[in-house]
Amino acid sequence: MIHNYLTVALRKISKQRDYVLLNVLGLGLSVACGILIFALIRYHLSYDTYHKNAGRTARVVMDVRTETLMPFSGVPTPMSKTLRAECAFLEKTAMRSGQDEVLVSVVNDGGEKEKFKETEKFAWVEPEYLEILDLPLLHGDGGALAEPNTVVISEKLAQKYFGSTNALGKILRLNNETDLRVVGVMQELPNNTDYKQEILGSWATLKSSSASANGLDSWAGARGDNYCFALLKEGHDIRELEAFMPFINKKYPHPESPELFTYKARPMPGLHFDTEYGFSMDKKYLWALGFIGLFLLITACVNFVNMATAQALNRIREVGVRKSLGSTRGQLFWQFMFETALIVAASLIAGFLLARIALPYLNNWLDENLHFDVSLLTALAAFLVILGIFLTFLAGFYPGLMQSGFNPVVSLKAAADVPNMGGLSLRRVLVSSQFVISQVLIIGAAVVTEQMRYAQEADWGFRPGAVLTLEVPDRHNMKSLQQQLSQIAGVQSVSLCYQPPAADANNQTGVRYENRPEGEPWLVNTKPADANYLETFGLQLVAGRNLQPGDTTREYIVNETFVKKLNLASPDEILNKKISIEAKAAPVVGVIRDFHNWQLSEPISPIVINCYAAGYQTCAVQLIPGNPTSALAQIREVWERHYPDHYYEHRFMDERMDDFLETENMILRLVRTCAGIAIFIGCLGLYGLAAFIVTRKRKEIGIRKTLGASVPGILWLFGKEYTRLIIIAFILAAPLAWWVMNAWLEDYTYRISVGAGIFAMSLLATFAVAVLTVGVQSVRAALANPVSSLRSE
Repeated sequence: MIHNYLTVALRKISKQRDYVLLNVLGLGLSVACGILIFALIRYHLSYDTYHKNAGRTARVVMDVRTETLMPFSGVPTPMSKTLRAECAFLEKTAMRSGQDEVLVSVVNDGGEKEKFKETEKFAWVEPEYLEILDLPLLHGDGGALAEPNTVVISEKLAQKYFGSTNALGKILRLNNETDLRVVGVMQELPNNTDYKQEILGSWATLKSSSASANGLDSWAGARGDNYCFALLKEGHDIRELEAFMPFINKKYPHPESPELFTYKARPMPGLHFDTEYGFSMDKKYLWALGFIGLFLLITACVNFVNMATAQALNRIREVGVRKSLGSTRGQLFWQFMFETALIVAASLIAGFLLARIALPYLNNWLDENLHFDVSLLTALAAFLVILGIFLTFLAGFYPGLMQSGFNPVVSLKAAADVPNMGGLSLRRVLVSSQFVISQVLIIGAAVVTEQMRYAQEADWGFRPGAVLTLEVPDRHNMKSLQQQLSQIAGVQSVSLCYQPPAADANNQTGVRYENRPEGEPWLVNTKPADANYLETFGLQLVAGRNLQPGDTTREYIVNETFVKKLNLASPDEILNKKISIEAKAAPVVGVIRDFHNWQLSEPISPIVINCYAAGYQTCAVQLIPGNPTSALAQIREVWERHYPDHYYEHRFMDERMDDFLETENMILRLVRTCAGIAIFIGCLGLYGLAAFIVTRKRKEIGIRKTLGASVPGILWLFGKEYTRLIIIAFILAAPLAWWVMNAWLEDYTYRISVGAGIFAMSLLATFAVAVLTVGVQSVRAALANPVSSLRSE
């Protein structure tokens, strides 16, 4: 029986190549998207689950009490040793202090010094860190990290720095200040971890440094990258650690504001999806991708049903003959299901090949490192088997049931004589559902595009163009650097500062106004900078004057938000009033117009600018408009002359601004791609519906033309069908898309409003696609000779 099913199925497929090709293409595209989305979701759900003690590992985080509770990922550095001493139910604890950028210098075998700038690869760690997380060593002993000036590196970096994975005893120099001896080489870190540091310096090094040792015992503050890990003993639950946190709050309060910090415990693996205390992956985006993948599969199945029922008109006599010769309905049903299974199998193969081709592009778009390894291929095999069965029944059940149910007597008369065959009403519902999905994605893509355009064209409150930023690795030479850069032709102004106006790195601290007995219930963003800062970035004064040149804090400039937070009537009221920040009291001499210091999704912070040379890390250079090639070469020459042992790198502010829009760019690419695929698959569905309608109305068209109907009138006969479906779909899609996109826009403090123009554009785009898809078939049917269609009468 199976051999007979296979023979008949292959024969039919070979005779209906266009029909099969369209179905394989539609299903294959949707399967490819399903495979990629499955791989992406599986990848993110696996983050940091490979650690053998992942279920017993927690991280301590905290809330900072301002006007509201502000979630914060880091904790004060004494947290780890305090928990070790106070909590009997903890097996191990470890601090990890990550660094954004470090300069690593090594001496190669030829005696030459090589420099490497490493981003987000270095952290100071306590030795227990290697035991809490699964970081097995290929060479050496992790216990040696208990000694100062020691380091553990990954095998990849050992090969990169020293040409061999066995780098024990080698010396690397950190930031041209600290020599670290390699005491261990660890295995390569997997991609599915949020803790990607490959250079682990010993915490004892910080203890031995006079510059940092005192701060390690302070409860007065914390860096966002200061993580505290805790491994619970067997049989104990994280809820015990969470219940213990109020004791820590009470016994070790902030020295100036006892209620400023509130400590909490969170399971380590779950932090990957925790956008408040953990990392940036929001699980709602994975859910959205999963639903998009499901919708694409359903859309492709709708196409299959549409085209299969349309093709059924050509198989009516075949069914009649088979039933007359004794075939049962069940045998015919499984014959049609077998044909569907072959098409689905071909689609799965095509989808897998398309996914392999598309994976590098997906990695590039999302900045991921997915690849088809043995683990993923094994999971995909099970996924594709389940998907194949699901698609076979979803796409083949109704057409098989409908075709196998033809009456043999009626079937043998003539295909076109079978009344209401194929369920036109059901087909309308299915095509309308395709239009709904397509229009929701079109509206979504339009909203994301408009929000991106708004962000790119928004007034950030400062001048980002033609300003480049340089690192200041050594403050001793920075004045000379500034002076010599200012003398370069093509340079307009140079400023020394902590960070540009908008930056990922921001310092927040408390503030006290005038003689008020307590500090304000909100934090202020401090930006140490010299007197050229306002000119270089085009910041505008609304009251008062600029800072006087100096190296220490003698006066402050604040922004408009700062004034509003104090409930003052106008910026002039704060002039010459004293504010105290970190025990430095000085008068406010100027108020500047608000500028965005974070992403547009965040509100503008109260900001303070003050001269404080010890806090400068960046040199900002404003260039004169024109060709900057010569000026850039001279800037590099001057910088390298001042810092020959460091790594030169400059970044334009425009590039920094693009970093703020990285997530939006990723979402835009994904939504546009999914919308394009949904539209393409929807076009295949329209093609199937058009083919069905043309076949059903062939004689009707002949009669109408014989009675004098015009070609435009015949075209409207088809057009009104599509118009009705598109409008119904739009009525359903518009409120759904409005709700979804408004929910997405709520994450942005500064955002567009979803206006009628976006919906009108979506409707017009859908009409245009529909006309292009079915126009050829409709025109051909309208121009057909009525004699041909009425010949059998």
